[in-house]
Formats: sequence, C-alpha cells, structure tokens
Amino acid sequence: MECFLQTSLLLFLILSYTIATESAKKPNRMAMKLIHRDTVSHQARRAPATLEDHMEHLTSLSSARFMHLQNTIDKELSNSDFQVDMHQAITTSMFFVNFSVGQPPVQQFAIMDTGSSLLWIKCLPCKKSSSPTRPLFNPALSSSYVEYSCNDEFCRYAPTGHCGSSHECLYEQVYINGAGSKGVFAKEQLTFATPSGNRVLTRPVAFGCGHENGEQLGSELTGILGLGAKPASVAVQLGSKFSYCIGDLANKNYGFNQLVLGEDADVLGDPTPIETETGIYYMSLEGISVGDKQLNIEPMVFKRRGARTGVILDSGTLFTWLAEAAYRELYNEVKAILDTQLERFWFRDMLCYHGKVSEELIGFPVVTFRFAGGAELAMEAASMFYPLSETDVYLNVFCMSVRPTTEHGRQYKDFTAIGLMAQQYYNIAYDLKEKNVYLQRIDCVLLDDYSPS
Repeated sequence: MECFLQTSLLLFLILSYTIATESAKKPNRMAMKLIHRDTVSHQARRAPATLEDHMEHLTSLSSARFMHLQNTIDKELSNSDFQVDMHQAITTSMFFVNFSVGQPPVQQFAIMDTGSSLLWIKCLPCKKSSSPTRPLFNPALSSSYVEYSCNDEFCRYAPTGHCGSSHECLYEQVYINGAGSKGVFAKEQLTFATPSGNRVLTRPVAFGCGHENGEQLGSELTGILGLGAKPASVAVQLGSKFSYCIGDLANKNYGFNQLVLGEDADVLGDPTPIETETGIYYMSLEGISVGDKQLNIEPMVFKRRGARTGVILDSGTLFTWLAEAAYRELYNEVKAILDTQLERFWFRDMLCYHGKVSEELIGFPVVTFRFAGGAELAMEAASMFYPLSETDVYLNVFCMSVRPTTEHGRQYKDFTAIGLMAQQYYNIAYDLKEKNVYLQRIDCVLLDDYSPS
C-alpha cells in the first residue's frame, strides 16, 4: 500500500509539473471561465417544498436536456430546417461563458453548447426581443464587422441560408417553441478575457448576428456559443481543438471550471476516437465495469448504427442517460451492492437510498466507462450518486445519477448520453483534425490559467 501511495504521488507531481510547464508557454491562449447556472440570477430558484418535488425537478431538468439533444439530432438527420426547442436549451444548460464581439468590443453572456454548431448573438436593431439588461452588439458601430454576401462560398454553412435585399447572406435558426433567431450571417473578431487577466483577440470568425430573436432567450443571455463539428462552429474556425474542465458541480462557487479554444487547448490524457455526423460527436464506448467486475453488456449496445443509437459526451445534461441493456446491468449490480447495506428510499423506479454519499458510500467501487483506444471515465461515488439534501431542508437521501434512455420512449433504447456528473474532475479535450477525444482526471485548479488566489 505504501509503495502504491508513493507511486500515485509521484505521478500526480509529474502531471502537475507537465501541465504547468506546457501552459506557461501559452500565456495568451483562449481560456475562459465557465459560469455555473446556479450563480446566474435568472436561473435562481427556490428550494422545492418536498424531497419528491426536488427529485422531480432534477429529473425534469436532465430529461429536458436529453430531449433537446434528440430534437437536434432528429432534425439534422431529416435534412429539414434546423428546429430544436430553444426553451429546453436555455433552461437546462449548466454552464455559460463571457466573451466580447467587435471593435470596440461588446461583452456577451452566452450558453456553452457542444450539441450545436453556430455562434449567434442578439444584434441591434433588435425586433421581438425581451428587454436587455446589458448593451447589445450594434454592427454599425464596429470597425471589424463584415457581412457575408450570398456569393460567398461560406454562406452555404448558414442555417437555412438565403439572400437578403442587399445581397447579404441571411440565416434563420428556427426553433420549435418560438421565433428562434433570424439575421445576417457575418464575420467578426471575438475577444476573450482569460482567467489570468489577459485579453485575447481572435481573427474574424463566422457568426449569426440576430436581429429577430423571440423572447425565450431572456433578458440576461445574449446568445449561444455552439461548439459542434460543423464548419461554422467557432471550435472548427479557431483551430479545430477545444477543451473544458469540470470540477465539483455541487459547489456553485467552484471557480476553476474552464473552457479553452484553439490549438492551445488542454489536450491531456488518453485518446479515444470520435465520429462526427451532422455536427454531433459520437464516441466508441466498449464496456462498463464496477470495481474489478466487467458488466455483461454486448458491445453492440453502444455502436452507432443509425438514428437514435450511439454514445455522446454531453456538456449540458446533468445525469447520464444509458442504453436500456447497459442500464439494466448497471442498475442490478449497484442494487445488489447497496441493498444489503442501506435502506431504500422509494421514488418511482429510481435507485435511491437513505444516508449521505460522503459517509455511507466510503469504499464504494469505482464505476468505469471504457472507451476504444484505452481511454477511461472513472466515476467515484460523488459522480455516480447525487445527494438530495440541501442543508436541513430534506432528509439525507441520495440517488444514482444514471437513468435509462427508455424513460423517454422505446425508440431511444440504444442511445447513450454521458452527462456532466460523470465528467466531474475531468478535462475533456476535442481534437477535430485527429478525430479524437482525450480524457484526463484532474482537479481543474491545476490548469495554470488561474491566478494563485
């Protein structure tokens, strides 16, 4: 045991030194803080009155995000107008980002979304939009703003792209429950304020300058930062790499969640291949183990073989939504371990128990998702179970943070979306040229874009 601890400490020190050394060479990389939804005033909520209400709220939130993803995928695969539920995208997003657009720069407050591929913001003059609480971007006042013309080859990447009266390229991001965003497809410089206090100015990138945005976006939010795999995505335009690091989701004041764009992204850990289809990233999950026990799951369960199949790593959903056959094996294994030790808390078909994660689950075996190429996503108890106790409001109860996709219908039985709870204390890096995702377990504070304070 002593030898193991010494080896683990040595590896930790080597990793920390390597990260610090590499990052020190890149003082002006595009790194920005991810802002937790619970720190944003328009997302603030009162605690539900009962434990059951609280459970219902968390499940509904994650379910809405799952359906937002499915709407996105279904509409893309049908080659129809891009129509997803904008309300779902807003109310279920876990993280937001700040950046600025134009010269002089105008600050934005946008949703981070790996499930879509367009950056669009509210622009002046603005029609049919809720009253803004912050200044909006006025393209007429920016010296670096350039509209795409209909003849420009890049105009074909605009959602529902078409010609305007002045031969400008127009886009229309249509949503199911609202007017969505309509405006001019243009290019503009972005400015990022890094966590270390630097400001980084990008080359001009394509974006949607929305003059008609409906009222669903709210008064504080100014747009959506899409990081999907399509050519119009900021992730593709700024170097085809990006990474994000997530810490403790339960702590809204954890200040080290971050997003890095471009070639200086934190590409750490083991790679696993990805496939991109209609802008969505699909991963090659090969199996799941609980401790040393490999679960009896046919690999075909996770294979991408048509619509509503395959595995994605999502930046928005809280829970992990697992394909039916895989969920059944995991559920039975976890239940067999805990039923003999703890008292069940019964709520619908969810696997919940009385007690505290930090006390009752000491020594619970690590649940590991194993991917092609050797990459792993290891979930300790705090990632596998979420506590429902908020100070003294509720009794001490916790539930498994993995749910079956069939909760949304049998048509999703072979689809898996790995949520943010499973990604806690991981750095996730995308290399779109190499078509790999890199997974590295780490405390985000070790990434040196943050000041020592």
